[in-house]
Amino acid sequence: MNGLGADDSFYEDIVYTTKAVEIQRYNSYSSGVLLRDGRVVFVPHNATTIGIFNPTTNEYSTIAGAPGSAAYKGGVLLPDGRVVFVPYNATTIGIFNPKTNEYSTVPVPGALGGYAYAGGVLLTDGRVVFVPYCAKTVGIFNPATNAYHEIAGPPVGGAYAGGVLLPDGRVVFVPANATTIGIFNPATNEYSTVAGPPGSFAYQGGVLLPDGRVIFVPYSAKTIGIFNPETNAYSTIACECFYHGYYGGVLLPDSRVVFVPLNERTLGIFNPTTNAYIIASGCSVSYASAGGVLLSDGRVVLVPSWNTTHIGILTLSDEKARARALRRTEAVKEELIAAAWHPKRMSEWCLDDGERRELAEMWRC
Repeated sequence: MNGLGADDSFYEDIVYTTKAVEIQRYNSYSSGVLLRDGRVVFVPHNATTIGIFNPTTNEYSTIAGAPGSAAYKGGVLLPDGRVVFVPYNATTIGIFNPKTNEYSTVPVPGALGGYAYAGGVLLTDGRVVFVPYCAKTVGIFNPATNAYHEIAGPPVGGAYAGGVLLPDGRVVFVPANATTIGIFNPATNEYSTVAGPPGSFAYQGGVLLPDGRVIFVPYSAKTIGIFNPETNAYSTIACECFYHGYYGGVLLPDSRVVFVPLNERTLGIFNPTTNAYIIASGCSVSYASAGGVLLSDGRVVLVPSWNTTHIGILTLSDEKARARALRRTEAVKEELIAAAWHPKRMSEWCLDDGERRELAEMWRC
């Protein structure tokens, strides 16, 4: 493991296991979406099927009909339970209805294709914004009317990879090849930028933290990107990871962020409270997963990508968490005792009766 001032034991509670599957195509799925019934939909990229994983029964199944050929990149759960597949190389918008297991498409004006969009975000008004990758436009889809239109977007190809909805309703576009952070305001339908990122396909996916900051997940960058939308401040934290290292991140219930390994063979874990980054045991093969999905029970399902032999599952171990908490408590006790019984403090008779009793209790524990 390596990290930045991190306590390694803090990360020992994350356990990586796998579910064996047989998937026939490389780079099969591009992301996952959690359905209301607890199942996970794998968004088809090169796969010609839609993947369905039931974490309760550990069963994986497929539904035929997807076009393959890098069709979609990203999925969005609608309020009515359907899932929108974001067009990447496809010339249509994909729609999956899990109630009927039906896959259908919505034609769009002109032909998209050309690796147009990479990720989508459900807006507060029910529309879906498509994050521009090679498209020079921001795509906006209204699933209530099947209407699709575009507004002017970034001039650079491969601009953004993933989007994050802010509490104020705006959307942050995660910079890939762009040297700016994209901001879409649905209230005004305006696209704007904030300077800062390095470009060169730096990041892939973002995560909104409880404190309002946005984490950019390192893809080719050697840094973790941190964006504060209140101040428009962009900063970085160094991390050593492989080229094409991680593909998306997942916010855990305890506010830590797991970076999903693509070319990395370990999990990247970021603690926003301490700004510590560390690697933990994970998959044993390269290009294993493309994004992750947090389940209601706290587990994380990793979406199978180039490696077609298993689905990765992360579980938080209660036993290891308790052991970790005990170790940290003992360490704090030792620090408090060492500080309280400092020779200078003791020589000046600075301890009152209450402090002496507390210290005595500590020694008895």
